[in-house]
Amino acid sequence: MILDSSKTKEAVNYCLNRWENLENFIKYPEATFSTNAAERSVKSWVMARRNFLFSGSGNGARASCFILSLIETAKQNGIAPEDYLRCLFEKAPYAETENDWEKLLPWNIEITPYKIRGEWI
Repeated sequence: MILDSSKTKEAVNYCLNRWENLENFIKYPEATFSTNAAERSVKSWVMARRNFLFSGSGNGARASCFILSLIETAKQNGIAPEDYLRCLFEKAPYAETENDWEKLLPWNIEITPYKIRGEWI
């Protein structure tokens, strides 16, 4: 028997009232109880926030946000950001159609080797 005023009863009721949400942790094992991964993924944005004050204009701040979005999206797709940005900047001038632009998304792009002075690395 659980006393009406006990902390145990509060905890059990809390759990029962959210049972459907708790089942999601069984259905979706990639879901975590911790927000640490999400907090780490936005850390670069938080660190750059002060720099946005000195972007010079609203357009400069938007450009900074755009580049950071590209970098974080590349990371989320398992691509080294410098490789993604290099390939993107090499191929973007030749994109004309919507299909061409879709090929440049991190989950579609083909990362090519870096070329220095005529030699491939």
